[in-house]
Amino acid sequence: MKKPGILLVVVIAMIVVAVILRFTGNGDDVSETNTSLANTLADSSTPDSLADTWICDGTAWVKQGNPTGPQPSEPCDPDHAAIPTGTAQGDMNWSTMQEGPYRDSVTYALSSDLLTWSPRKVILADHASVPAAVVKGDTIFVYFVDVSTDGEPEQLGMVQTDDEGATWTERQILTIEGLGDRAPADPDPVLLDDGRIRLYFFDINEARMNKPASGVEPSNKIYSAISDDGIHFTMEDGVRFERGGTGIFDPDVNLYDGVWYLYGGVSEGNQVIYATSDDGLTFTEAGVAYTGGGVPDVYYHDGTYYLYTAGINIATGTTPTSFSDTGSSFRDSDSEGATADPSVVPLSNGFYLMVYKIQ
Repeated sequence: MKKPGILLVVVIAMIVVAVILRFTGNGDDVSETNTSLANTLADSSTPDSLADTWICDGTAWVKQGNPTGPQPSEPCDPDHAAIPTGTAQGDMNWSTMQEGPYRDSVTYALSSDLLTWSPRKVILADHASVPAAVVKGDTIFVYFVDVSTDGEPEQLGMVQTDDEGATWTERQILTIEGLGDRAPADPDPVLLDDGRIRLYFFDINEARMNKPASGVEPSNKIYSAISDDGIHFTMEDGVRFERGGTGIFDPDVNLYDGVWYLYGGVSEGNQVIYATSDDGLTFTEAGVAYTGGGVPDVYYHDGTYYLYTAGINIATGTTPTSFSDTGSSFRDSDSEGATADPSVVPLSNGFYLMVYKIQ
């Protein structure tokens, strides 16, 4: 019979070995995982049943894939707008609306080359839309518009992963000190050099309440808030960018070679415009970066700038101010409507993760 002391030593040794394997992993297992993922990505393709067409996503036409015809001349049916003009915040019964973010969900896909994407078939958040991601240390933060609570205006939610997508947290609702009566939408996070996260967003309530009867968009404003931990934010003073006429939606902000670029979609001409700044706080419109898509996300890698637009369609450029369509696109077969609102971040194993919405 073994003595209790010896048994205890054996048990402790087994626990230590298990812990070491859990946190260090096995090189062969990691290699096999990456090889399996690479094979999955290589085999992925858009099913033939997902036709190239234009989809009315709320009140905006979204190019799904590469339709041969031009954007439809008739407007998206205003009766399908997520929220009628002038709707008070307390009247937002999201679950009764047939269109809009309540019917959207946030999910993600992986890629090895930034052009071919494989959906992971995991819902990160339902009743959520317009996601955007940022990497801080070992954590990927994914922010999105949250409309999971009837009677509440748009809020910003967040989920995160510390293991590059193997597991995800439950959603948390951001706190934004000084937000006032603004309703934040279309969040875009940026990691600053000091480790804080700046979150750019569009105030949808201001635009919604002030839209004139003519239907012409009022001057739209992009604001920002700052955070040390990625969940508790404080408003920054002033307006980051303002645009009248056709307005601006879905900001995407990046720092390239010491210059800040703010990209945004405009409904007129289905274009992506860009504005520049030397401090990330005050932007001036500089031109049109792309025609043929909206809801932009720009990602830079190895001399090439990749532009992802709602659809999801992919354009590239050698500068951050001009892009050309590659003909590549991605659509999630689980989506009954648009696959849209992309945001791309890198993983440590050489792959890339893109969050987006499906319907």
